[in-house]
Amino acid sequence: MNKVAAIATGTALVAVLGFMQAEIETIGSDVHEIQQFLVTMPKDTIKYTQADEDCLAKNVYYEAGIESESGKYAVAQVTLNRLRSGQWGNSICKVVYSKAQFSWTLKKKLPKPSGVAWDDSRWVAHEVLHQNIRVAPLQDATYYHADYVKPRWITAVAKIQQIGSHIFYKKA
Repeated sequence: MNKVAAIATGTALVAVLGFMQAEIETIGSDVHEIQQFLVTMPKDTIKYTQADEDCLAKNVYYEAGIESESGKYAVAQVTLNRLRSGQWGNSICKVVYSKAQFSWTLKKKLPKPSGVAWDDSRWVAHEVLHQNIRVAPLQDATYYHADYVKPRWITAVAKIQQIGSHIFYKKA
């Protein structure tokens, strides 16, 4: 059973158990949001290594660890879009560690990934690489930033969508 189906099943179980109505509405909203954005693409011909999956999981964790599941998938999508473009490297690890592209890679010391956010990030990386789960509206997105910053490159890109606290763009 995939994670989207598991979430839908979980939502139904919550309703049956009689949890508070507010909780049911919140969970139902989250499921709708995820189903609206996530699609399964045809099988990819690229064979990803365990190192690729680990690098993608770290990127998702450090860039979107506190974001919704859709936000995590969106960061993974941008990482793969950058790989596909060839501009940032020819492997996921090269894309992730490309000079000054993801802010977390500039830090000397980072806390070790752990907890639910790490488990979720690893799940997302696995689903993206092995089940070809993609974020439909972000097929061309190669840039994003947090909504509380205004990067210099903003004039050279076209906004696609905001998911959580990240705003996603494609080349203008």
